[in-house]
Amino acid sequence: MDETLACYRFQCAKFLQCLRASGKGCCLEWDPQEKKLPDGACTKENGYPYFQPGREENPAHAWLRRPNG
Repeated sequence: MDETLACYRFQCAKFLQCLRASGKGCCLEWDPQEKKLPDGACTKENGYPYFQPGREENPAHAWLRRPNG
């Protein structure tokens, strides 16, 4: 597993807690030298193989991710 891959998948359920998360919000540009996770590489269906826990839970982020309804 490549330890240098970065994730910009804002729609990922684990994005805000993943140590590979590189986006901090409205991120339109990134370092062209940076290797990004390819589409479908880290999904719920394949068990989030690149997920690395370690970021603290943020109550504001949890509130934003609450189900609509």
